[in-house]
Amino acid sequence: METAVTSATDPAELRETLVAHLIDGGHLRSPDAIAAFRSTERHRFLGDVDLQAAYAEDVVPIKHDETGQMISCISTPSIVATQLEQLGVRPGHKVLEAGAATGYNACLLGRLVAPGGHVWTVDVDQDLIDGARMNLAQAGASNVTAVLADGAAGLPEHAPFDRIQFTVGAGDVPVPILDQLAPGGRLVLPMRIRGSISRSFAFERDGDIWRTVSCEMATFVPLRKGVCDDICTRVPMSGEGNVHLETFSEQNVDRDAIRTVLDQSPTSIFTGVKFRQGSPFEWVYLYLAAVLPSGLSRMPGSRPGFAPHFAWGSMAALDGDSLAYLTIREGEDEQGRFWELGVIGHGPHGASLADQVATEISEWNRGWGNTAPAPGFRMAVGDARNRLVATDPCFIIDKAYSRLVIDWPRRS
Repeated sequence: METAVTSATDPAELRETLVAHLIDGGHLRSPDAIAAFRSTERHRFLGDVDLQAAYAEDVVPIKHDETGQMISCISTPSIVATQLEQLGVRPGHKVLEAGAATGYNACLLGRLVAPGGHVWTVDVDQDLIDGARMNLAQAGASNVTAVLADGAAGLPEHAPFDRIQFTVGAGDVPVPILDQLAPGGRLVLPMRIRGSISRSFAFERDGDIWRTVSCEMATFVPLRKGVCDDICTRVPMSGEGNVHLETFSEQNVDRDAIRTVLDQSPTSIFTGVKFRQGSPFEWVYLYLAAVLPSGLSRMPGSRPGFAPHFAWGSMAALDGDSLAYLTIREGEDEQGRFWELGVIGHGPHGASLADQVATEISEWNRGWGNTAPAPGFRMAVGDARNRLVATDPCFIIDKAYSRLVIDWPRRS
């Protein structure tokens, strides 16, 4: 969804414009969620932030670490709306939210569970909890309690919960919270698959396993300080510009060597796979994250000679001291304008890695592409992991605590 351009300075008008765009974009659908968005003054949770920025379709940073990296924020309104729809909160529900930030999302939840329900929102920093408590009190959210705690450990003293929502990202399933869900409960969790590729999963229990009732592309600030830290190490690339690479613990990457990799000669391969106006990239991202050993990593920024596939930067495959990132070139054929997807490799193994990525993109295009049925997802933890059998075709992602199976039929 594009940010609405408006000169309005009335918060109610700005909020109504935002709600209309969220409805038009399909992010807001249910009457209760629409009403909650209309009645919750987002700007009241953002201190001195400009009114236009408060209601724009963009992330609003709340807190940064000592290196200047954002560690807490209010998500873009479309992501907030999407997760609320995934959650399916009802009046009377008990809800646990991990990631209080300023309390805005918890206030929305409080409106949805009224009358008779209650929301507990937790965060790991006292200053965030103090701010959330103040904002919630000013908003009159008397059915919301902000608690200093580790969201990945949950709040067993208040369980069971009808819904548990994570507004922070995880690299794996925080197992302790699964037993804190009531029968028929739902967990909404933004979880990384491999590298930077993550999705917001809405899981419900199905016997010994968990199935998704909804799954949306989304990226969140990661969990930190607790039992399920998801540590992202940003590697600044040497040379001109401001390009950096996101890396995670499960990836095979030599962070010292890869800093200078863009200074080395490139190998370019174009795949013949064409994207048209409006073609989504989420499915090729998901496929590559599933089949490449280290998945895909975000590589934002710009520098001379860097030719990413988007203006913000690119997605890159990693292999030790080498990487291969996505690029595009524009053309026109009998069907009109297109963008052909390519791969540029750098480093000692850059050429072979670029060839591997290009081959997998072609395989995705032959078997799936953007016209294949949407995938389904199943998850299991503990002893049930080994009983989580796969259908064909499928992809299996094994993590430290969970197994994720992607059931993804080829297109007919």
